Amino acid sequence: MAQPTVTGRARYWRLISRFAAASVVATGISQVVFLLTYSLGASPVVSTVLAWLAGAIPNFTLNRRTWGGGGREALRGELLRYGAISVGTALLAAGSTHLAEVVATSAFPDTRPAQVAVVWGAFIGTYAVMFVVKFVLIDKLVFTRRPQPDAR
Repeated sequence: MAQPTVTGRARYWRLISRFAAASVVATGISQVVFLLTYSLGASPVVSTVLAWLAGAIPNFTLNRRTWGGGGREALRGELLRYGAISVGTALLAAGSTHLAEVVATSAFPDTRPAQVAVVWGAFIGTYAVMFVVKFVLIDKLVFTRRPQPDAR
């Protein structure tokens, strides 16, 4: 017996809770990579790119499982659309961390922990703001194939 299709408000609550869980996993991974690489001396842009790569792969996989994906034939398009959104977010984060580093090194020239804290705040802040935007874009543009209800 096929499972009933979840529609409307219940569908969005299910999606947002699973999207949030996937985001927590991806954010945790990317935060560790960002803090580790930046505190060891990598530039904010390099740290952002490495952190993005580390988080984007599990995020796509978990979100594709949540939305159901469109099967093997839709994978390329889903990857391209998701990649565009994800790269756009990473570029915003790279820009904000670069600007934050300029401010942090000026405000705290001899205090590396304070610089790391300011730049990390810009990194996490960018992803926090993009959380809602990414949810809408992923739902409306990336995983567009919806399960069809059983015709009886």
